Amino acid sequence: MEQLLTLRELLQHEIDDLYSAEEQIIEALPKMVEVATSPELKSALKNHLIVTRKQKARLDQIRKILETGPKAEPGLMEKIFGNNTKCKGTEGLIKEAEHIMKQTAEDSSVKDAAIIAAAQKIEHYEISGYGTARAFAMQLRLSEVEQLLTETLNEEHDADNELNGLALFGVNVEASQENGLSK
Repeated sequence: MEQLLTLRELLQHEIDDLYSAEEQIIEALPKMVEVATSPELKSALKNHLIVTRKQKARLDQIRKILETGPKAEPGLMEKIFGNNTKCKGTEGLIKEAEHIMKQTAEDSSVKDAAIIAAAQKIEHYEISGYGTARAFAMQLRLSEVEQLLTETLNEEHDADNELNGLALFGVNVEASQENGLSK
């Protein structure tokens, strides 16, 4: 009978997944900034890129903290989750974002609405991952890890709220007017 995963090993897996997600987001955000037309959206995405780099640095801190604890059995994580350390969820969301951005007209509020929708899907995925990791850290009484994850989780909620505001009170209104619809 194979050894069961520990909660600490699940936390480590979640941290590795989030690290990969942040790396992919750091690569994708400049592309979104480039095609966005709304100055407010461009600014929000640029600011989130700065925050995302800080979040990745926090994950580096967490990885160092977790290195001091018990290690997973070599090969066990790969048996359960596969050899791939790339976050497949974020990879899929970014591919979907690239596809929808290609399908929308250049220099339009509809493209900006598509960017916001894609960015919010990514934010929601991150909120789920960081919330899960924080719950594991809380249960394991890893208070420093919990605090670092809470800081990032709050930033992800803030980014989602900012994107929501941009959509509801600007971009989506403009996009509906482009299509001949009114408020």
